[in-house]
Amino acid sequence: MTHNQRNIERHLDTTREHPPPFLHTKPATVCKARKMSLTFYHVPFSTSNVTAAVLDELEYGRSEPLAKRVQFSIKAGDTRAPEYLSTVNPNGRVPAILHEGVSVWESAAITMYLGETFGVAKDGDADQPSLYPALGPKRGEAMKWIVWANVNLAAAGSRLAAALPRDTPGGVERGSRDDVEQNEKVKADGDKAREDFAKWLGVLDKGLEGKEYLLGQNYSLADTHVFSFVRWTTMLKVDLSPYAHIKAWFAKVEARPALKG
Repeated sequence: MTHNQRNIERHLDTTREHPPPFLHTKPATVCKARKMSLTFYHVPFSTSNVTAAVLDELEYGRSEPLAKRVQFSIKAGDTRAPEYLSTVNPNGRVPAILHEGVSVWESAAITMYLGETFGVAKDGDADQPSLYPALGPKRGEAMKWIVWANVNLAAAGSRLAAALPRDTPGGVERGSRDDVEQNEKVKADGDKAREDFAKWLGVLDKGLEGKEYLLGQNYSLADTHVFSFVRWTTMLKVDLSPYAHIKAWFAKVEARPALKG
């Protein structure tokens, strides 16, 4: 067991043995306790970057972070540690979050959960940003784009990344669960993925026509989520120049203070 894996198990043991004392605190303290009970497990240069960007937006301007961030190493086997598999994500993948003892995995599910929990504006709470729609049609529209990005952009990106040389920018990390033998079929699948990107980016470009952001004039975590996948495609050397609406939108999102750097 690596030193990092021992730290992970100690953290998970503490979370399980000492749950937030919600029933014994005043309302203001309950709110703070809930925020501090959120843990985000991630690996750099992976789809964890999507959740990291969402948290960056939600935490921007706050006096305290919403989440404790635990960085894993795939090469060290952290995502395959028994405690992580049994307590957080049995799929052995990141991103994942643990909130109040409940685990949520899959980046789309995490974005929607964090948006619903921390991103909907609340009257009288200056620390709660307006980054996710309240219940209603706009919420449905946000969910549509978030899931669409995972089903289409992420799937095509994974196939293209598998065809790139290992451990190169945008490529699959050696030793990860997506690390497969590179053969002619994988390379051909990568070429087909580039064709698919042209189709899906065309859908996104059309969806942004006449809009500042995906839901209209106001920025939301749907933009954060989709932007993170589009940024990944640029690492995969996908050309965005044919998509004028995407380019204009991408520049606006990229310039947001929470996402700079």
